[in-house]
Amino acid sequence: MEALPLQVTLYIHVSANPHVPALYLVHTCDMSQIYPDLYVLLETRTVCLEINQPEPIDIIGKQVERLQKEKASIVDQAHQRVAFIEDKIQQLLCIDHSTIQESDIPF
Repeated sequence: MEALPLQVTLYIHVSANPHVPALYLVHTCDMSQIYPDLYVLLETRTVCLEINQPEPIDIIGKQVERLQKEKASIVDQAHQRVAFIEDKIQQLLCIDHSTIQESDIPF
């Protein structure tokens, strides 16, 4: 497997919000052009990263892992919703809609 060089330009900003202490942020675009009230561009740096070229089967494996996590999350949310609805049904079934006589009150 051959490492691929990837050249990236990083834009280093500081938060311009007076209510927040100096917060340094790194982005891959100049956020001060988009949000001039929120960011001040301090400097740019170009870095070279060596990326290992993945095999097609590795990419497929990552996609399968992501889909399995998404599936598990959806199943969990569905179980929670079903439990909530079942609880509501049980609450409604416990309500007695018949009229009550004054003599039925124990106190």
